[in-house]
Parts: sequence; structure tokens; C-alpha cells
Amino acid sequence: MQTIVKEICNAIEDRDDLTFIKVAQYINASKQCMSKLKNKSEIGFRYLLRLSYLLFPDNQKEKMEDWCMRVDTVESIKQSFEYAAITRSIGLLNNLIIKYANEKGTIGEYVAIYSIIHRYMINVISGFDLIAHVKKFKSFKDEALNILVEIIKCYNYYFESKFTKMIDTAREAEKRLLSINDKRELFIKECFLHRIAEVLGPAYLHLNNLKLARHYAFTIINADICPKTVSDASYIVGMSYLLEDKGKCLAYLQKSYDIAKTTGDSHIENEARLNLDFAKLYLNVELAEDSDITLINFQENRASEINLNLVKEVMSKKGDDELVILFETVASKSLVKMYETFQTFLSQTNLFFASLVAKEIQKNGDTSGMVETMIKFTLKLEESVYFEKDYISSFNNFGNCRSGGICA
Repeated sequence: MQTIVKEICNAIEDRDDLTFIKVAQYINASKQCMSKLKNKSEIGFRYLLRLSYLLFPDNQKEKMEDWCMRVDTVESIKQSFEYAAITRSIGLLNNLIIKYANEKGTIGEYVAIYSIIHRYMINVISGFDLIAHVKKFKSFKDEALNILVEIIKCYNYYFESKFTKMIDTAREAEKRLLSINDKRELFIKECFLHRIAEVLGPAYLHLNNLKLARHYAFTIINADICPKTVSDASYIVGMSYLLEDKGKCLAYLQKSYDIAKTTGDSHIENEARLNLDFAKLYLNVELAEDSDITLINFQENRASEINLNLVKEVMSKKGDDELVILFETVASKSLVKMYETFQTFLSQTNLFFASLVAKEIQKNGDTSGMVETMIKFTLKLEESVYFEKDYISSFNNFGNCRSGGICA
């Protein structure tokens, strides 16, 4: 740790606009913390992360990954694993696993759990098989690992479309986070809240609880940890406004696409673009000239069965069976078909898509109060929120909010 601290002190002293007192104010550290930095070469991981943003803005990611491989305290090593995973730095996570592969005790347990996460990230382990892998481990002495295991179970439930089970498990993990009061573990606490928000945002959207879907999506947007998660969260917010506010819906989906383009991952970019264009199709908003030609043709002639089949192929490639069913149902213009589809989505507890079908029923002539109830229907689940949506601040890069003007 001494060489890392020396780098930090040299970087501060080389800056004409900084003093150690100013640095303490910027990273919200106490005088005692800065004294330990200078005199004892001690610095907590969260402060280390904050310093990487402040002192090395042009190569923050590279600097932080370098430091993660060099920290030498148990707390910092544990948090390095989570930093690598939460920022989706797959190479760093793999290097940490290799470096500490032979460790026993707490570090050995972190290697075991994060190896599962790593293999899931690189598609070696299926989302359907995560519970089978984590249930091999009994309770850990480190409470953070116990909470992480519960969050990992939620990923499995998502793939199985067990949304209520997913929410119950995630909310329990959220409660347990409150028991982590050690300031040294604040970074882990913030990261796990981010993971929980990633789980609860889409789960609440599926259950048509748009208020809570937005709350957890904005938790991710405000945290601004990595482009993919911010793009995904912007999608959640956009879809939550699909029936309420066309302008907000398309603004957030456009933001999701714009951010996805910065990831360098063509799959993420293409999926975000299709999300935007499918919303435009649903809302009868003209597609851009560079949209998929199949979607443009469909928009120009919705009555064509051939065009509908082609659009279904595009949707199927995206993996959205719900969209295929929805567009087929809308194209049928049959109230009987619409009621059947509503019942199908309801039986799957996919209440958001059920609400979209109910809206189509309303558009096609059934304006009864019952249909309005069908549009707004959600399950009555616990709605207590234990953390504010701006709670996560470890990754705050001093004002450069990726999400732009629509950040809540």
C-alpha cells in the first residue's frame, strides 16, 4: 500500500490547485483520514476510488485497476473483487481470481463466489444455473457474502420469470444491507444496493409497479457506475412512461441508445436501438431513416401479413417473445384475441405487458371501468424504500453525469 500512497501524495503535491485539506473536502474525508494517509500510508478502498477520479481523470479506470491488483489489506482485496465485478471489468476480475486462487479463509471465500460471478459474466454459467452453484456454500462468517449470495439467487429467478420471488428475496437482501454499519464496508454496501436496484427495476416493471421501477432505475442512473447499467436503467424508465408520457418515454429510450453506443459492444447497441424503434412502432411515431428496413416497411403498411412475419423475425432475434405476442395481438384488431392475450400475460405475472394489451382493448372500444383497472393493475407488495435513489456516491466523478439533462 505504501507505493500507492506515495503515488497519491505525489499527485496531490504536483497539482497547484490542490492541497491535502482541499482533497479531504472533495472526497469527504476527515483530517484524521488524511493524516493516516500521509503518516501511516493507510487509505480505505472507497477513498482510494474517490481519489482515482479526482487525481487521474484521464486514466481513472486504468489507475484503479492497477491499484486493485496492488492493495494488500483484507478489506481492500475484498472490495477490489466487487469493484471489478460491478464495473464489469472482466479482465481485472479474472486477474484477481488468479492472484488469490490459493488463499484460504475470507479471501478464499471471496474467490469462490466471485469465480461464479465471473463465469456467469462470460456465459460459462447460465443464469438458470446460478442457484445450483451458490447453494453449495453454507453460511459465511462475512455477512456481505451472505447478502451477495441472496442477490445472485435473484438473477436466477429473473431468468425463470419468478418476479414475485425475485422481489421478496431482493427486498430481504436490501433490509440486511442496513445491518452493515462498518464505515470500511460502505463501498460494498453501495455496490450491493446497486446490484439490488438492477434486480428490482426490471422486476417491478414486469409487475407494473412503475413508481418503484423508476425509483430503482434512477438509483442506477444516479450512481453512474458503467455505461451498460445506465443504458439498461434508462430503458426501464423509458418503458415505464410508455402509456403515460410519449415524450419522456422516447427521450429515455433515446438516451439508453446513445449511452449503449459508447460501450463498444454491438450487441448492446443494437438491442437498445431496437428497444427505441419498437416503442416508436407501438406509439405510431415515425422511424428514423436509418432504422431497420423491415421495421420501416412494417410501419408504412401495418396490414401486410408478410411484413408482420418479418417484424416477428426481428423481434425473435432480440429474444422478446412478449413483443412478438403483443404486436400479433395489436395487428389482429380482435377483442377476443386481445382478451386471450391479456389472460396469458396475467397468468405469467407479466403485468406490464398485460397493461399494454388492456390499453389496446380500450382503444378498440371497451372503455369500461374494468378495463381501466386492467391497465393499472399491479400486485400489492411491500413498498418500503430503505435507501434514497442518490445514496450511491462512491463512483461520483465530480460532476460528469453520463445521463445528461434527464438525470433525476
